[in-house]
Amino acid sequence: MLAFAEYLSLTNEVEVFAFHPEEKTIEWNENTLVHYSANGRLTEQLKDKQSDGVVLHTFKVGTRILLTKFINHPFGKWQKSTLAKLKERHTVKPFDCLISSFSPHEAHLVAIDFKKEFPDVPWIADMRDEMSTNPYLDTKTRKLLLSVEQEVGRYADALTSVSEPILSDFKASLSKIKFFEEIRNGFNHDYLRDKSQKNTNQIFTLGYFGTFYGKRKPHILMEALRQLNAEIPDFDFVFEIVGAHQNFSIPKEISDKVKLLEPLKYFAAIEKMATLDANVIIHPRSKQKGVFTGKLFDYISVQKPVLAFVDKEDVAAKLIEEFDCGYTAEFSEISENKHIIFQAYLDWKNHQIKFASDEQVQSLHRKKQVEKLNHLISKLTQ
Repeated sequence: MLAFAEYLSLTNEVEVFAFHPEEKTIEWNENTLVHYSANGRLTEQLKDKQSDGVVLHTFKVGTRILLTKFINHPFGKWQKSTLAKLKERHTVKPFDCLISSFSPHEAHLVAIDFKKEFPDVPWIADMRDEMSTNPYLDTKTRKLLLSVEQEVGRYADALTSVSEPILSDFKASLSKIKFFEEIRNGFNHDYLRDKSQKNTNQIFTLGYFGTFYGKRKPHILMEALRQLNAEIPDFDFVFEIVGAHQNFSIPKEISDKVKLLEPLKYFAAIEKMATLDANVIIHPRSKQKGVFTGKLFDYISVQKPVLAFVDKEDVAAKLIEEFDCGYTAEFSEISENKHIIFQAYLDWKNHQIKFASDEQVQSLHRKKQVEKLNHLISKLTQ
């Protein structure tokens, strides 16, 4: 949504209504006003921080889940305040188009209430994730989100989401909506890697950026690395894991080759990715389809190979294959894990580095994705 505001403001006047512990309005740039509304201290205290230890992180997640069991609209205070501000600003300077993004679902509730009062203002409902079809929801939450989803289908003029599989589900369930558009998350930087450098490191160096949670753990990958290390005398590696809690085990045979590093800010992380010989994605197969994972676009953007341990039938694997920018293996298959790691290692030794073309990379930049959104706005407002 930050990128939406950033790139839409190049050709439009934009007003953003967002959450912040402090009530205030700021001028973000010459074409953008940001109106912040609070939601109480508890919401801020339960936000995840990279500095949280395992126990604190688990407590925050558990508390948020527990609250949803008893409170239908955790951002209800923010919702009420934001709706009031939105209507007030509309009377001062009428809006030509409204965009809301899930989650939280209260953002769509604000848009629904506004649309009921001002039906002539086109509304784009943005879905960064699926709503009621998320397979991990409990019955109560699914019922709540389904009711919101049905209201979206009744009042929205257009719907956007991050991938075709998720978009297709919405097309089937919300058929009254006129326009649908895929707007991928993409990457948002202008770093250019020096592609004249064939190898950056003397030892084959892998990188992983982010956290491990739920079934998304590197146990199978670690075992694959352990076996390769034991079976192939010439195979050597370093695996740098940036910003993750150590909620997984590292085989003692390779413990000296796995480095746990502190979290990095976005651009510093991009620069770090560009120094590695391959960057790792871990995403186990599940009922959910259409999951790219945000770091995939960042990995592709630095034009280094991607090692993807994923659902080979989902969008991440298909994009890597389309761009020929890496290697894919089924997350749960250790033989496939070993095969692509060793293939990436051999290609690295032979200076045969897989990476996306400049044109492919630029197609994933958020400013390019927002161009599609801008075109959609033009269709709705002409």
